Amino acid sequence: MFSSRPFLLTVLCSIFLVFPNACNGEDPMSSPDKDQMDSPYTVCVYYYPWYSGDFHGGRYMRKELIPPQLPMLGEYDDRNPAVIAQHLKWSRQANISLWVASWWGPDSREDQTLLHHILPHDKLDDMQIALFYETTGRTREFSAFNRVAPDIAHIAERYFDHPNYLRIDGRPVLFVYLTRVLSRNGTLAEVLEAMRATAREAGHDIYIVGDEVFGQPPTFSETIGLLDAVTNYDVYGSMGAKGYAGQAAVDRYYAAQASWRELAHAEGAAFIPATTPGFNDKGVRDGHEAVSRKLSEEAEFGSLFRAMLAQAIEYADESTGRMLMVTSWNEWHEDTQIEPVEEGEATRLDGSETGEAFSEGLDYEGYGERYLEILREGTE
Repeated sequence: MFSSRPFLLTVLCSIFLVFPNACNGEDPMSSPDKDQMDSPYTVCVYYYPWYSGDFHGGRYMRKELIPPQLPMLGEYDDRNPAVIAQHLKWSRQANISLWVASWWGPDSREDQTLLHHILPHDKLDDMQIALFYETTGRTREFSAFNRVAPDIAHIAERYFDHPNYLRIDGRPVLFVYLTRVLSRNGTLAEVLEAMRATAREAGHDIYIVGDEVFGQPPTFSETIGLLDAVTNYDVYGSMGAKGYAGQAAVDRYYAAQASWRELAHAEGAAFIPATTPGFNDKGVRDGHEAVSRKLSEEAEFGSLFRAMLAQAIEYADESTGRMLMVTSWNEWHEDTQIEPVEEGEATRLDGSETGEAFSEGLDYEGYGERYLEILREGTE
């Protein structure tokens, strides 16, 4: 809201200097009154605590649009207490009760941000945290596992006893990226045993959620039973859609999710359904065709996310607190984020030579808090 009182606006801008967009007259710290969680589901987002001065390299599709569509908080430093407070406020507004935080090893930026800035934050309150163990970085692309035991020893000592760390049936929960690759390589049992044994030495019986689900399930699995629960981070790859996904692709994806759930239950594991608002990683790499945030060219923005949520909740297990995953809160490089963006008109024009190399001819809107609203409505 624009103010007609210049002095007051100047004061407000100085107070919110951490947020570059506050001086445009829009106060990102003010939110609708729905800022308390109210959901029968455990709504989880993948959270990336890796943004600092250069915004983790600053390469993301929305920055290339004309005009750019930047985060509502600007290109922030996620260690800033005001940024963390706003992320927490927005999360509660969207019924999000768990951040599954990307973790790249002891003393990594992510580790330090979590331990010294997020977990001690005075607004953390009842928000839960769990770690997402990044196997690609911690196992040298799945070729060496000597870091696994020391990593778990560090996690057990520094995280598992924190009152905000997620537990299921009293057991601290660890999410593990790309267990399906470990399964395919025949090394999953070795890695899981190292994790469990090290945790036991520290007095913990860990609950491991594997990123095991992708595409269509096999008729039988020798590895799912090694895990406590399974889910999938990569919704985009599993769905296999390009451009406008359409309702048929959403239906096929959740039919596969239902089959994975049946297989998981047969093997004694829980299932956690997954959803995403869209995908476009042209800011960082080539080779993946974008998926619009609209189901069809004529549909409204956010219709893909709304359609996916409507089915995802049907496959949430009681044993996990009816948990469902959203990819992601703030993975800006792949445009899966639901974190608010500066509000603005839709555009497909970008700064490439062709004018559409980043957008791939798809429209993108400055969506504001749209996805928080969709998530809250879909999980009430």
